[in-house]
Amino acid sequence: MSESRTVVVTSNIFPGLETEREVLAPLNVELVKRPCRNGEELAEAGRDADALLVGNVRIDAEVLSHLPRCLAIVKPSVGVDNIDLEAATAAGVCVANVPDYGTDEVATHAMALLLNAIRYIDVEATAVRGGGWQPKPPYPIQRSAGRTLGIIGFGRIGQSVARKAAGFDWRLLAWDPYVSDDEIRSMKAEPADFETVLAQSDMVTLHLPLTEETQGMIDASALAKMKPTAFLVNTARGGIVDSAALLQAVESGRIAGAALDVVDEEPPAPDHPLYCTDRILVTAHVAWYSEQAFRDVRVKAVQEVARVLQGRLPLNLLNPDVKPRFGVRGG
Repeated sequence: MSESRTVVVTSNIFPGLETEREVLAPLNVELVKRPCRNGEELAEAGRDADALLVGNVRIDAEVLSHLPRCLAIVKPSVGVDNIDLEAATAAGVCVANVPDYGTDEVATHAMALLLNAIRYIDVEATAVRGGGWQPKPPYPIQRSAGRTLGIIGFGRIGQSVARKAAGFDWRLLAWDPYVSDDEIRSMKAEPADFETVLAQSDMVTLHLPLTEETQGMIDASALAKMKPTAFLVNTARGGIVDSAALLQAVESGRIAGAALDVVDEEPPAPDHPLYCTDRILVTAHVAWYSEQAFRDVRVKAVQEVARVLQGRLPLNLLNPDVKPRFGVRGG
């Protein structure tokens, strides 16, 4: 019988481990759940782990030094900004994510927020529930057709937004320094530089990873380039937007409003400043969710763990320069 391996789940997002056990059933694996709130707890929880399925706890060189058996860290989501990839590479630990489980869901949520910005559905429903009934709303609803949508970040999700938006008679502008102009045009969007997207768009939607390059890129200077009637949507990462600058821009009328599924601190405090205006709508980082996506992300994440435990590299390896702690087989 092959040597038993231990897989530790440190995130508390999954209510049970039936899905993970189903995928790992052919292997000789002990699967345990040890929810962690910080790096110290994760270091202790992972001391005997051959692989980790993790959440948002910061994993740096200090934490990694306490994981002597760890072959892989897999995060069942897209963003891995909480994991020090350089430190993991130095430690010989493979890091993987699941980049494609919720593409349709996030794009759909972004579209819902964009359409709500045009039609004020949340405000209207709240007014009706409170006894109000005004066939002519007191807020300035403008026609949807003819608007310009700016898509910042044109990867999987940005392109899915472009496909969904194509039927709304909107002009589409897109900026992504890592995507060719021809690819952008193939999605019926116009390539444009960052400043042009901000200046010409009636609505701007963000679909970027959080990196040193994108941290705080939507700051006071960027917001000042937008139209005063423009609306910002962020379903990517909270740290891309300077929350204080956004609040000031909305309250001063520099832009018309915003809708955020992500904020820089999650969950935000009940008295978070972003809640102080009804022109900023916040949802609870739910853009990724559907019943299908919830299962997909779990299955795909634990499949990556299974590959590593069988001596193979993950399909979505994020630190390709790593020299793993095992002998890699082909396939």
